Amino acid sequence: MANRGSRQRSLLSADGVERATAIGVAILKGMNAAQAVAMVVIALSASRRPWLEILAVTTYGLAGLALVVGSLRAGRLRRGLVLVDVATGISVVLLAPLFQPSPSGQLWTEWPMAVTFLVGAEAGAVLSTTGTVLTMAGLMTAASSWLLYDPPGSTRKDILTDLVPYFGFTLGSLLFVGYLRRLAALADSRARTIRMLEEERTRRVLHTPYRLLNNLADMLRAEAARGAEDDPGHRERRARLAEAVASVDEIEAIVRGTEPASGNLAAELLRLREQFTDLPLVMNIDDINADLPPQAAYRIREAVRSALQNVRLYAHATEVVIYASLDATSWVVSVHDDGVGFEPSARRGVGLGEVIVNALEEIGARVEVNSSVGAGTLVELSGDHRWALN
Repeated sequence: MANRGSRQRSLLSADGVERATAIGVAILKGMNAAQAVAMVVIALSASRRPWLEILAVTTYGLAGLALVVGSLRAGRLRRGLVLVDVATGISVVLLAPLFQPSPSGQLWTEWPMAVTFLVGAEAGAVLSTTGTVLTMAGLMTAASSWLLYDPPGSTRKDILTDLVPYFGFTLGSLLFVGYLRRLAALADSRARTIRMLEEERTRRVLHTPYRLLNNLADMLRAEAARGAEDDPGHRERRARLAEAVASVDEIEAIVRGTEPASGNLAAELLRLREQFTDLPLVMNIDDINADLPPQAAYRIREAVRSALQNVRLYAHATEVVIYASLDATSWVVSVHDDGVGFEPSARRGVGLGEVIVNALEEIGARVEVNSSVGAGTLVELSGDHRWALN
């Protein structure tokens, strides 16, 4: 349904009108060419100069083909190609008396007039009012020039009658396509106004959450700055508040619709240092020049954060080493602590089971956890650059 609505809206736009006009002319041009060929085949045996008639219909056909192909590729009628088609059409009408049947009283073939009504319509759809009127005058003058060659009486009447379609096709197209363009301009203007109103409404709706999140982050930072340095719990308290500030910043990024992480894995991991100042962290991060997709860097960073939270809560470690390496084909990140460890058969908690293992395996990464009682824990994350990201 959304795609259908998008197509409908596009047809009611300025670009939609131009595309529809180009397609309409292409269809009529095809019918026009078929009509010209059929009439030439029927009348060629009576032509005074068959080669000239074949040259005229071929030239007109090639000009029409260039117009159709160029306009369909551009999605609109090309003004330059229309001018070429107009000039070709007027020339064909002017040359027509030279290849008409010579016997007195034999009807002249009128395919040059029949196929050039569309030329006037093309001019009305693309050219200015002055250009359209000049095109109409040129076509009508070229058609009227047949009267100078003393055509048969019935042909003379047909020539005078055909001047009316030139007038109607040319001015009708000018008025109708101009009307459609004005409607499309109004529709585009209305769409822009609606979009601006929606953006303003969204900005106002989100302003309060942004303000609250900023205030919360400021309060947490102020709270972290308070307290005595010699307070035994101050270091851990400040680290937890820094982690809370980082979480608030990520929530604000999600609300804004931006990525909560960059693609720089080293920078993302180094950000964790200030959130775990209470841990004896050692950062062993190789020079990482390549970037990862932001979603992948975010999940890796959150997995490392979860591992560090487990160390904080349960490990009682005297050293925690974070190692990271990234090259053109693969990457690896590990968190190793020398804490109390746990039995490999022990049930995994939410942090280890869902945040680390499941979240990383969802994007095609591998997770390996090695631990034993009294020997610490090693959590190793690794993978190549083939991601399963939505």
